[in-house]
Amino acid sequence: MISVFLLVRSFIAYFEQNERRPQNLDPIQLVTATDDKYAKPLGVMLKSLLENKKSDLKINIYIITSNLSTHNEFNIRGILKDYDIDPTFIKIDKGKYSNYKERDYISKETYYRLSIPELLDTNIVKVLYLDCDIIVKEDITLLWKEDLEGFFVAGVKELPRISRYKKKKLSIPKRFGYFNSGVLLINLKKWREQNITNQIIDYMKNNSDKISFPSQDPMNAILYDKWKKLNPKWNYRHNLRLSIEPAIIHYTGKNKPWNASHPFKDEYEKYNRMVTWKTT
Repeated sequence: MISVFLLVRSFIAYFEQNERRPQNLDPIQLVTATDDKYAKPLGVMLKSLLENKKSDLKINIYIITSNLSTHNEFNIRGILKDYDIDPTFIKIDKGKYSNYKERDYISKETYYRLSIPELLDTNIVKVLYLDCDIIVKEDITLLWKEDLEGFFVAGVKELPRISRYKKKKLSIPKRFGYFNSGVLLINLKKWREQNITNQIIDYMKNNSDKISFPSQDPMNAILYDKWKKLNPKWNYRHNLRLSIEPAIIHYTGKNKPWNASHPFKDEYEKYNRMVTWKTT
């Protein structure tokens, strides 16, 4: 009788312990892309992300680049060293996307996110992609744990006026949305299975006249019915005009907080002041 009682108690203790144990212990897989022009903003973005990360979940950081200088790589490594993180710099052929259009403040690095599935190990099945011109104000773990639920990507809807115009231009049915590609959760497993990168590249080759936002337009054209809508706080732009507290501020457009006035310039400067950056 006593042995049965002890056995039952041990089972209860086991299940209680496992209920308290975090269910998803997979590390956060963070990917971004940069050149020398955006190297310091990337450093500031990573500083803000790590300052506000509260969980003990490990984070792996992958930085895709074709021509980052040695001293800028050194600066970024210096920032991450304070958090005991050794980033992985992934070199990509600078000519890979040279035949596709760029836009004054949007460089060829915008296309590098399309190569993530082939550049990362196949055992990595989910990543969080972030642009460099971003400040993270909340624990990124909360975004990372968002369930993709069979979707290929998750993102935040673009500004209404842009969405309306883009859906018409790209022949996206009205009932679907158009996402901003600066903050994306990507289901690499489904992406690889359907060879989405090649589909997007084929679209770019055959529809260059329809594309004005490099990479973002063709991604939406292919994935318009395969993406999950995220809370707009995870990709907040000042002209969204929503009464919410941003978890991520995204500095879209030509005017960046490091080269012009901006409604959220103070938020950028807060973390910029925390960063040690050597110019040579």
